[in-house]
Amino acid sequence: MNLHWIDWTIVALLIILLIWITEKTKKYVRGVADFLAANRMAGRYLLTVSQGLGGAISIIAMWEMIYAAGFPTQWWAMMSAPVGLLITLTGFVVYRFRQTRALTLAQFFEMRYSKNFRFFAGFLCWISGILNYGIFPAVTANFMIYFFGFPDHFSVMGLFQMPTILVMMFLYLSFALYIALSGGQITIMITDFLEGFLTMILFVILMIFLVWTFSWNDIIDGLKYVPEGKSLINPFKTSTCSDFNIWYFIIGIVGSVYGVRAWQGSSGYNAAARTPHEAQMAGIIGGWRQMAKTLVLLIIPLAAYAVLHLPKFHDMAQPILAQINQIQDPMIRNQMTVPLFLTNVLPVGLMGIFAAIILASAISCDNTYVHAWGSIFVQDVLLPLRKKPIDAKKHMLWLRLSITGVAAFGFMFSWLFPVKDFILMFFALTGAIWVGGAGAVIIGGLYWSRGTTPAAWFALISGSTLSFGGMLIQYVWPKITPVLMDAFPKCAWIAENAEKFPVNGQVIYFYAMVVACSSYILISLLGPKKVFDMDKMLHRGKYAVKEDIVHVEENQKKKHIFSLFTDAFAKKMGMSKHFTRFDRFLFWAIFWWSMGWWATFVIGTVVALTFGLSDNFWSWYWWIKILFVSFVLGIVTTVWLTVGGIKDAIQLAKDLRSIRLDDSDDGTVTEKEAAHYVKLEEAEKLEKENPQANENDDRD
Repeated sequence: MNLHWIDWTIVALLIILLIWITEKTKKYVRGVADFLAANRMAGRYLLTVSQGLGGAISIIAMWEMIYAAGFPTQWWAMMSAPVGLLITLTGFVVYRFRQTRALTLAQFFEMRYSKNFRFFAGFLCWISGILNYGIFPAVTANFMIYFFGFPDHFSVMGLFQMPTILVMMFLYLSFALYIALSGGQITIMITDFLEGFLTMILFVILMIFLVWTFSWNDIIDGLKYVPEGKSLINPFKTSTCSDFNIWYFIIGIVGSVYGVRAWQGSSGYNAAARTPHEAQMAGIIGGWRQMAKTLVLLIIPLAAYAVLHLPKFHDMAQPILAQINQIQDPMIRNQMTVPLFLTNVLPVGLMGIFAAIILASAISCDNTYVHAWGSIFVQDVLLPLRKKPIDAKKHMLWLRLSITGVAAFGFMFSWLFPVKDFILMFFALTGAIWVGGAGAVIIGGLYWSRGTTPAAWFALISGSTLSFGGMLIQYVWPKITPVLMDAFPKCAWIAENAEKFPVNGQVIYFYAMVVACSSYILISLLGPKKVFDMDKMLHRGKYAVKEDIVHVEENQKKKHIFSLFTDAFAKKMGMSKHFTRFDRFLFWAIFWWSMGWWATFVIGTVVALTFGLSDNFWSWYWWIKILFVSFVLGIVTTVWLTVGGIKDAIQLAKDLRSIRLDDSDDGTVTEKEAAHYVKLEEAEKLEKENPQANENDDRD
């Protein structure tokens, strides 16, 4: 095995700490709202840190992409800075969804559209989610097997050979289930917070260690060993990179707007913010953490690439390559390249810390996902079918059984279903089954009072059908191409693309978005002219909820140093009257920081296309950005968010102890509470009679 007893001790200590936190926090779960969304009591820092890096599988997926495409992935990702900034600062979708006070996305759909649509959307979302989650256990278990140095199989009493992956999946899924079932979203959020801030610390240390061990010049020299027409350094030499090229990121930009809050893998977090303003601020703060995280993770796969390709490191690379080449499955080989590199270069102690964090990341990701998809099945598939209310005790039992069922599905699916593409491509395909049509329905439902239920049905069905069809074709393409070649022997296109369908998951997702948006708009405009009562659904004006309103002292705003900037532009960008002095500072800080890097991207692109920029220039640019910017951001954000998260966790415990239990707050929508369409004339009359309807939402 690859771990020393000191490393195993570190892993054991972290597991004991997670068990202790779980036992201490599960007592706060008294009702369904606690279990599903921590009773909407989470602060901004707790939300930011707890949602972390997305789990071990997300780290592996990112390493897989960077190892294949290098630094250029980060350059082209910078083109999305203004779009990401707009989404973050305005609280686009995030703010309004929290205003609905829905515990799940499909509950909002029932408020906005109909109960039948809630059922259909909930079922489709659940199917997409569990298929997407299906590969998590296998990829994560493989990672841990190769990283820890376990054998592929082991003998059980000399009777038969047991695949190690099954045991590994069972053990870590059982622990994830234990956390999710014990305290629901409350326990998940606190344990994920622990994993989140420890991960931030670790990756900064890892970056320092790798740069100290392998010089920057060595890393750059290693990245030059690439096929003709490709570069892992210069973003303008990537013509042979077919998957992670510029179009991958352009489509990603469109999807980042279209799919805000559409994916429900962390639905508990989506509803857990203390107020709509806290949800918005969590997004702003998360922008700082995201930048630091991306830069820190970037150096690890590129150092691995350099070591495995540069002749200088031939002796070090040989045992690593030998281990990699022993893996028969090419996709698993790609996924395990960077982890196996780390097992051979990390010293005792640091290896144990990294192993503990990977295990914690895997557990935190899976407990979040099984909780989300299990909850969605009960809340949005089973409950809409019932005509009578369900008591809280039985409701909680159903939730726990459903969550257990999702974990069991993940175990079986991972065991039987082989991954046929890059992890990120598989995510794009399975996610598009839902997100391909959901984005239009969410944005239209929250921001357009003219959007209709028939339009929602058609948009969701058309987008999902196109996405799933593309996924199915990709999967069966290698199997059906021999038949197609026999049937059409003169068709050169089939022969050229026999091994892989030429349209990847990202492009399929783009087509689904276009079809869904177009159909939603056209059917709404061509149908009956009706206007939905948005104030009732968003709890504005006379429907406002006292607990969701943020009060800011007037004198604090007047004395604020940035008060000169609170003009019409700032208001349109999302700076409302609810912003405190520090909130305003964060707002402008991330605005100018992001726009500064975007200006760098624009100027750099113009200069590169006009005059050309050498690989030496790009080496210098990445050296400045990675070694200096990521280090400073990593240190500052780690300290700042950790302190803020601890304060939020303490406050969450206090609030949960003092809040009054409301058994009716269980995600159901009664006939009395359901929002209804009103005629256009009545809507205009309501607006004239209630001019202050939007006083609690300055984003309109």
